[in-house]
Amino acid sequence: MWHAKPLSSILLLALAVRLLAVFFAPGFFWHDDHFLTVEPAASWAMGHNFNDWLPGIGNERTSPEPISFFYLSFLFLFFKMFQFIGIENPETQMYVMRLIHACYSLLIVYYGYKITEKISSKQNAIEVGVLLTFIAVLPNFSVRNLVEMVCVPPLMAGIFLLVGRQWSAGSGHPDSYQEKVGTIPKVVTSSKRPTLQRGISPYRHIFFSALLMGLAVGIRYQAVLIVAGVGLVLLIQKQFRAAVLFGVVSFVAFFITQMDDVLWWGGQPFQHLLGYFGYNTANASGYPGSPFAYFSFIGYFILPPVSLFLAFGFFRRWKKELLIFLPVFLFLLFHFIYPNRQERFILPALPFVVMLGVIGWNEFVFGSKFWLHRKKLLSGCWKFFWVMNTVVMLVFCFTSGKKARVEAVSYLYDQGDCKNFIQEFSHKEGASQVPQFYSGAWPSYYIFRNSTDVESVVAAMPRNEEVRRNMLHNMPVPNYILFYDDEKLDERVARLKTLFPSLTFKTTIMAGWFDKMLHRLNDKNQVERVHVYKME
Repeated sequence: MWHAKPLSSILLLALAVRLLAVFFAPGFFWHDDHFLTVEPAASWAMGHNFNDWLPGIGNERTSPEPISFFYLSFLFLFFKMFQFIGIENPETQMYVMRLIHACYSLLIVYYGYKITEKISSKQNAIEVGVLLTFIAVLPNFSVRNLVEMVCVPPLMAGIFLLVGRQWSAGSGHPDSYQEKVGTIPKVVTSSKRPTLQRGISPYRHIFFSALLMGLAVGIRYQAVLIVAGVGLVLLIQKQFRAAVLFGVVSFVAFFITQMDDVLWWGGQPFQHLLGYFGYNTANASGYPGSPFAYFSFIGYFILPPVSLFLAFGFFRRWKKELLIFLPVFLFLLFHFIYPNRQERFILPALPFVVMLGVIGWNEFVFGSKFWLHRKKLLSGCWKFFWVMNTVVMLVFCFTSGKKARVEAVSYLYDQGDCKNFIQEFSHKEGASQVPQFYSGAWPSYYIFRNSTDVESVVAAMPRNEEVRRNMLHNMPVPNYILFYDDEKLDERVARLKTLFPSLTFKTTIMAGWFDKMLHRLNDKNQVERVHVYKME
């Protein structure tokens, strides 16, 4: 089957390793792949309004959250579907959600193979497909609610419709049309509208490419850099009609993804987008990061030495595959310059780097006297990569993100009697946001950030005669307390026992090893240990 149907074989392998992450890598890795995706969509499906993100539902909000709701609308539909078919347990819902994303992510492998086959050779396509299947982080990241990954399939599909096909209005007849199959050009010139030999207008490919890539921007705003780069290449190649069509259709497609601006926010378009730009402009320096953060591509997203081979090959192909190289290069350059630098931001570029990297590197090796006489060294480099990559990939496939935070509220769901809870952080300023989705309930919970906060909140907490009225305000009286971390724990528990004499210890949820590792790499990544107490 491998020789007869390599693409089908690769896709089956890709699904297999992603299923490991589906079942053995729960939780979330970043704030954004839960609190900007799962949490709001699930709350809407349950009839609640997460952080007042929707207008006119218990609030007088007049401006939207600076984030696109396009991807969230799909998540909302999935959660409504879960309710309809009777899947109520939040953890079970997320198993299914990860499975949906795992299947969707196979498009990255598929289009990586097909694009490479179209612009290079079947052997290179197989190598790209295998890399996009097994690169250490991809099985795990592919099942996350991560917009940086979700936007990739429509971007790749759009590129697939364009590569190997070029519309030239600058040489020969203004309507001359050139189709490249591999490296063999075939030119058709006519006084009529250019058409492929099979009778399909080449502008149809432009239309659907622009449509898909415009939708990708609606998922992840920064994808506009890749889309704009494609339009720029069309202009550079003097394909003016194609460039205009591509620009108009991609803009309209993006506008459709932002229709809630018009429907919900006073009829003014692009309010989410403007708010997003405004927020990031004002807060870019609040998330500082070194440009070296993006060497993750050649450090641990793709492990060395193969990562260095691919980076070299990527830049080597810049002239021959400008339609892929320039948009991706502009995307990477912007993120290197912009002060808010987080590794996951450049994930949309990873498949394209792999594609051009494989083609460029293999082309270089084929003509290199150095590697011609050092085949054992080259083979050893690849063997070292695959051993290390497989180990890291399996670790990621069996790794839970934010383990303590998720399991603490999942524990409350499993008890079946949680009315509300308190997050206790009186030993420090600030508090970690709790993934309330896993509790299965959506009351506004209490947070104790310091000792003064404890006393004032408890004093204001409703007594029995006020419970009914207070529940109307979505603040039921809590019967669980989550104490975070061990610092001054005995003192904090003793203080709360003077206010809640029935307080009893239930369990302790330990932090996962991965969260600890991330904390060591960057102390801004919080690591928690949660002690669960119950009170009458």
